[in-house]
Amino acid sequence: MPAAWALLLLLLGLSARGPWGCLHCLPPVLETLERLRSALVPGRFTVERLQRRADALLLGMEGTFFRDYSLNAFVGRVEPAELDVVASFTENQAQKIKAGSLRDEPLLEELVSFRRSVIEELKKVLKQYEEKACNATACHTLEGDVLDCFLCQNICSRCIKHENCFVDRQPRLALRYDTSQERYPRSQAVLGAVTSVGLALFIFAVILISACTYRQNRRLLLQ
Repeated sequence: MPAAWALLLLLLGLSARGPWGCLHCLPPVLETLERLRSALVPGRFTVERLQRRADALLLGMEGTFFRDYSLNAFVGRVEPAELDVVASFTENQAQKIKAGSLRDEPLLEELVSFRRSVIEELKKVLKQYEEKACNATACHTLEGDVLDCFLCQNICSRCIKHENCFVDRQPRLALRYDTSQERYPRSQAVLGAVTSVGLALFIFAVILISACTYRQNRRLLLQ
């Protein structure tokens, strides 16, 4: 019975930490985003529509946005020292926005640019680790721990299997270039060709019927 309770507590702990991802494994970043949202919404938005969009954008950044990006586009692991650089960048940019005087539409555009710039910085460190861990010669030189973006825990760095590297791992992309995964793209290509031909025949039939109808009506008018 105690073992079952221990296992349950462990699973609850992992599930509680699961929604975080990379940047959100660092409490200061999460606190920075929360303070930014409190300072801007609704105080700096007078238009309700813009206020809702800004609130949704910032709440997304506080939620699973970065976790989903880290795990869907990459393997979701970064070197802690590199992640600290991204965290400092995020905090500095948030402070600049909070200290500025922008309001409404310009402020919303600034927030969109803020999220984009943070993504670019995060992408650099995610890709940097993946390039090392996917390279057959460089992966064995990895030393120390890396941060797992799903569990928010440091794990031992290790080489990544080739099929899990870069674009081959992205679940949102169907294109794969190995022969074992070739049937799905080929069926999609056939479906696209059949659809295009079908639409072309349909349009041709509509034009032909319209022309015949026009000639018949014109003949009746001339009688």
